[in-house]
Amino acid sequence: MTISGMTHEEAREALEALALDALDASEHAAVLAHVQGCAECRLELATLEADVAQLAYAVRPESMSDVQRVRVRGRLLARAAADRSSSSPVMPDTDVRRVPAMAKSSSRQSMWIALAASVVAAVSLASLFQVNRERETIAAAYASAAGDRTATRASLDSLRSAMADRDKLIANLTGPDVAVVTMASAGPQTPSARMFWDQSVNAWTFVAHNLPKPKAGRTYQLWLVTASQKISAGTFSPGANGEAVVRATYALAKDSLAAVAVTDEPEAGSAQPTTVPFIVGMKSAR
Repeated sequence: MTISGMTHEEAREALEALALDALDASEHAAVLAHVQGCAECRLELATLEADVAQLAYAVRPESMSDVQRVRVRGRLLARAAADRSSSSPVMPDTDVRRVPAMAKSSSRQSMWIALAASVVAAVSLASLFQVNRERETIAAAYASAAGDRTATRASLDSLRSAMADRDKLIANLTGPDVAVVTMASAGPQTPSARMFWDQSVNAWTFVAHNLPKPKAGRTYQLWLVTASQKISAGTFSPGANGEAVVRATYALAKDSLAAVAVTDEPEAGSAQPTTVPFIVGMKSAR
């Protein structure tokens, strides 16, 4: 892509020098003409100019590459020579014999100014690159910290949820409207259990101890027994320590519960008990 006689690549290479005001008049005009018609270079130049404005805050400057140093120094020297040739003043009352010496002195001064400008530009560009690197490092650190905060927030939310669940469980076990059914068995491992029925919210919490593992393909099923129904409250299997907690919600009239029972059923559960309950308890007041 060529705009105003300068290729996109040529203009892009000159953007850094343009941001530092280090181009001669003709090159400055050519690059600006290209930038006005190229959105990509216009955005890049705006970014570079913003970075140059931050150079006062830059630290730990690094040396430029030899190629960059020669290119910037050459442009600055060319600009100094062009400015010197286009602005030589007329001195009507000056001693002619002093003109060569003054011209030589002016030329030497311009060269030193150009060299000093080259050094400043080299340090400035190096500082600019360093600032960009530090900015990227800070951005990465911020992103990491934000990720840590997100993980921490998720962990805290999980803990809050767990605490709320435990609070609810405690309320279901100890509330003023909780009825308790104590269950026992005369089996070889003497399993025991209690059903806590929070009648205010129809919450059922079954807590069992010392339960043997069901056989392969089998599971335990919990039943709420009334005078006319055996209502399934879910299937479960105890942990390695023989303990189990089953929670359910089921609306039942306060005076309708007769007993709570556990039977051994097929792994998918049963619509009605198919075996004799091996652990059972009758309703009692708490």
